[in-house]
Formats: sequence, C-alpha cells, structure tokens
Amino acid sequence: MKRRNYLDQFYTVDEESGDYIIEIAIQEYDDIFNNWDSSVYNIRDLDSSLKAFIEECSRDIDINKKISLRFNIRKETKDPKLEETISNGISNFFEYYWYITKRQLRERNKKAILFILISAAFTITSFFLKNDIDPKLFQHFILESLTVGGWIFMWEAFSHLFIQSNDQRKKKKEYKRLIKAPMLFRYK
Repeated sequence: MKRRNYLDQFYTVDEESGDYIIEIAIQEYDDIFNNWDSSVYNIRDLDSSLKAFIEECSRDIDINKKISLRFNIRKETKDPKLEETISNGISNFFEYYWYITKRQLRERNKKAILFILISAAFTITSFFLKNDIDPKLFQHFILESLTVGGWIFMWEAFSHLFIQSNDQRKKKKEYKRLIKAPMLFRYK
C-alpha cells in the first residue's frame, strides 16, 4: 500500500504527475482580481484574500513539489482566450512580487557587505591602536568601543545574510514556483 502524505488529505494531487493542485472556488473571472483595479486582466492586482490564500497554500506544500492552480468557476462559460489572458495576469502579478523580493534581498546583501566593511575597519583600528598607545581610561574606552562596535556590525551582517534573508529567499522560490504554475479552469 502506498504511504500517503499528510497534505494529500487537504490538497488534490494529480494522479499522473504527482503535482499538488490548489483548488480555488470563484463565481466569475472578475473575482480573481482586485475590484478596485480597472486595468486589463494581464496587469491587474490579484484580490488580496485570493493572494493570501494562494501564498498560504504554497507555504504548506514542500517547495520541491510542483503545484497547479485550478479555478472552479460557477457563473462563466469557457473562454480559452480569456483563460490565457488571466493566466498571464496571474503570472505577471507573481513575477512582480518575485522581482520586488529579489531587489529587497539584493539591498539586504549590500547592507550586509557594508556592515562587514565597517566591522573590519573598527576591528583593525582597534587592533592597531591597542599596540600603539599605552592605555589610559579614555583610550581604553575608545579601544573597547571600537572592538565591541566591530563585533556588533559583524553580527548585523551575519543576521542580514543568514537569518533575515532566509525568509526572503524562501519567498522568492515560492513566487518562482507560482509563476511557473499551470492555471487550470473548470466550469460548473
């Protein structure tokens, strides 16, 4: 007997490919996008609750698994051209968020490099000053401050590179998977 994954009871799994299908029930095509945005479908914002739902489902599913989005539409008739436009619009939406996340990650990495340089400058300055002057109270205070400052900036760099950026890297991968996710439409 094949062992089932815990998530298999919450998500539909394609029997052939093993991909997870995120089921989305809507009344009509307009329910996919933000009602306040009057742009054409391929550049409109997604409905905020739909975006949150898709992102939450994507986080549930292992990043190494492929996913599909299946829209179960009640009050529309099949329109292949509109389906393609909507699919492109959803992909464009997540591609924009992927780009923003990538840019934020790049900025965070630049800041981490700056912190490493500042840390190195503080530490090197502290090391050379420690050997050049006989420590009096004020000089001792300055030397210790430089040493501590160097360690603090190094910790901030470490935090930016490995702790805080981890969530953004994961989010970037999720957006990439959502960009590539096939959009399926089913009508009732």
